[in-house]
Amino acid sequence: MKLWTTATLKTDLKRTDQHSAIWRIALPMLLSNMTVPLVGLVDSAVMGHLPEPFYLAAVGLGAALFTFIVWTMGFLRMITTGLVAQAYGAEDHVAIRQWLWLSSLLGLSVAFLTLLLNPWLIDLILWWIEGSDEVESSVLAYWNTRIWGLPFSLLNAVMIGWFLGMQTARIPFWMLLIINLLNVVLDLYFVLGLGMTVEGVALASVIAEVIGCAFGGYHVIRLLAKYPIAEKFKLAWHKLKRLLGLNGDLLIRTLALELVFFTIHARGAELGDEVMAINVILLNFLLLIANGLDGFANAVEALVGKAIGRNSWRDFRSSINVGGLWSLLVSIIFALIFWLFIEEFIGLITSIDSVIAASEPYHLYIIFMALVSVWSFWLDGVFIGASQIGAMRNSMLIAVLLGFVPLYFVTKSLGNHGLWLAFYAFMLLRALSSVLFLKLGIKAGAYIALDKVPLTKG
Repeated sequence: MKLWTTATLKTDLKRTDQHSAIWRIALPMLLSNMTVPLVGLVDSAVMGHLPEPFYLAAVGLGAALFTFIVWTMGFLRMITTGLVAQAYGAEDHVAIRQWLWLSSLLGLSVAFLTLLLNPWLIDLILWWIEGSDEVESSVLAYWNTRIWGLPFSLLNAVMIGWFLGMQTARIPFWMLLIINLLNVVLDLYFVLGLGMTVEGVALASVIAEVIGCAFGGYHVIRLLAKYPIAEKFKLAWHKLKRLLGLNGDLLIRTLALELVFFTIHARGAELGDEVMAINVILLNFLLLIANGLDGFANAVEALVGKAIGRNSWRDFRSSINVGGLWSLLVSIIFALIFWLFIEEFIGLITSIDSVIAASEPYHLYIIFMALVSVWSFWLDGVFIGASQIGAMRNSMLIAVLLGFVPLYFVTKSLGNHGLWLAFYAFMLLRALSSVLFLKLGIKAGAYIALDKVPLTKG
């Protein structure tokens, strides 16, 4: 059975039910995901209009450090989505509950351990990243406030993943909208109204996460009432072992990805506060693109997981192909928007003339970023929905070790441009290796039990 042929693409792209299913999940997630980078952009904007560039650099670095932990625990959202979607497709009400509670338990355990180790953790981070004294002191102030929101951030990740697995994007939409818009409002109030700096930006994030967690928890309880179970509920510790096993693969994958982003921040710090500020701006635009395209990846995750739960090859294939089509079209729209308005976007973030002028040679990197990134984002959705985290890990390791790292050293003499050329090589190799592992997995029957699929269903 082939995934991409003229006949299969023609058949799949005619399926109006799949287009509707993709958009039913993708649209609310796209809209809500776009508010995530909005927070980063507003954080950068309020800091970027202060007189010194180190404020902008510090918030960008502090947010990246916090995001490192959240992304390292990315399985709380991604793996939960895939496992719950498969349980939903199989109509297994017990597993629907078990994956929710086990992911929540694991997330809270990690948050507690991180808070316990925080005094030593922040010293290690500041030792590794060499910035100016002003940057380091501001990062420390940001981190020691923001870290108290970690338990709520991880619980929110669990709930969003669980809702997506249950084929509903409406509640995650409102959760993310509440969290991120409230964050923006509080940012402006604390910094512009009360005159706070980095501590105000961090405090806004903590308060927003707490309120979003309360909203999500209320709706989890309501939705669970619709899926009763007859037998006594158990935590199922053997499933916790499976969850930890999947997390091991995802942890390696995430650490490899974070190595790339931390290298960009650290190398930028070596090149000066101004270059570091430029990289913060560019990474915020990348985050904007990633969150927009993730709306379709989220839809692919949910629909692929559901198709696997039902062992439907036809739905599995069409979920991938229809989701891929819309991902590509949206990436083209992103490229056009940045091509037309890149200067205006940078002007909204910072009023520092030297930063604006120095950022001009980097415009092309962002204009074409969506077209380079879309493929790996889309295929990550397939791997997550199928719980094939090993394939994600392998493609990431190949991209980092054979793409980013060699190009980083080869192009180091080009300064910051070499850094972004290495990042482009990383994204391209990640896409190519993802396609390879998807095809190998399908051939091996890792996604759908093909021997049980009637030939009449494609």
